[in-house]
Amino acid sequence: MRIREAIRVFEKLDMEIREGRDTIAKFRYRGKVIVRTKVPHKRGELKGKLPHFIRQQLRINDKQLRGLIDCTLYRQDYEAILREKGFID
Repeated sequence: MRIREAIRVFEKLDMEIREGRDTIAKFRYRGKVIVRTKVPHKRGELKGKLPHFIRQQLRINDKQLRGLIDCTLYRQDYEAILREKGFID
């Protein structure tokens, strides 16, 4: 996973993005922060276990993450996934 792909996923999910030491993204649902994740300020591929940690923080599996990257899943689908897992009502 490239850093730019991760940021595109954050934008697609309409996450609140804040630039600081790292790029921090928060997913809000009805005003409440449900998911928080971050990526570093550099270019290229995410190294090591970072893609795994981002996927875990988004509370999705590999197939769902690939769907977000490939534009087959959108915010409504993501909300349905979180609802199914009990993170939102």
